[in-house]
Amino acid sequence: MKFQTKLLALLSLAFSAVAPCSGATVSGTVKNPDGGPFEGAFVQAQNTKTKISVWVLSDRQGHYRVENLPAGEYRVQVRAPGFRVDPKSGVNLTEDQSASLDFALEKGAVRWNELSIYQAKKLWPEEKAKKTVFTNCFICHGFQTRMASARRDADGWQDRVQFMRDAMHFSLGYRVTDQDAADIASYLHKLYGEDSVLPKSPAEMPNYKETVRPFSSEATNIVYVEYDMPGPSRMPFSAAPAKDGSVWIPNFGIANKISRLNPKTGEMLYQVRSGPDRRPIEDDLRREVLRSVVVRLDTIR
Repeated sequence: MKFQTKLLALLSLAFSAVAPCSGATVSGTVKNPDGGPFEGAFVQAQNTKTKISVWVLSDRQGHYRVENLPAGEYRVQVRAPGFRVDPKSGVNLTEDQSASLDFALEKGAVRWNELSIYQAKKLWPEEKAKKTVFTNCFICHGFQTRMASARRDADGWQDRVQFMRDAMHFSLGYRVTDQDAADIASYLHKLYGEDSVLPKSPAEMPNYKETVRPFSSEATNIVYVEYDMPGPSRMPFSAAPAKDGSVWIPNFGIANKISRLNPKTGEMLYQVRSGPDRRPIEDDLRREVLRSVVVRLDTIR
């Protein structure tokens, strides 16, 4: 069974990219349910055509500012665990335009797929399989979309675990035994099966508040640029900028390709397989051949 197309469409690579020197701006204020400023909310401005997203955080006064956006139509939304607010769609921006959008958050339930891996490590029940998951699964992906967002029966979790073993056999084949796989499937079924041992909201757990870590005001200055990875089975794990500003992205697993990203348009120009013998790309990179791969591909473009 393959991953659902919808799930793969959400697979994104996030890294700092070359941004235009000027462009449109979206700014405003995020308020809490009491009308006061909300610090630390994630504000996303996504270009509906290119699917490029720029994320910023609201500061201590609740202010946010997304700069250097190319002209186009945008969808702007706010995310904060335990809070809800409707997104603003159809935001059309012209070059150098400034738009003001304010958001008033409403109280909602904290969801398991909103938590960090750190929080899951603190809140998930202790079992041997837990360590196996954190050691072998979370080196490539988290639990938010692949685990916490799904409800599967015992057979469903066994199927998903076996799929990952088959897809990542070169990595998991010698690290996850048949017994480990059975334990992982049983553990995930206990967490996110029909009769989960977890409460519906992690906020109901007595030690949840201890897992909510504070952050400094300087942290709200971070800007994230995110790109959607098109096509099935894209599993990016690194990126190397080329001299012309494009970015080479190795995709390991069953894709076994290298993608070339145009960070200004979000377009994947083409993919190149890793040699005629189809050796896993990560084998090359593990021997620090990424630089030579980039040079080699540059010579044939």
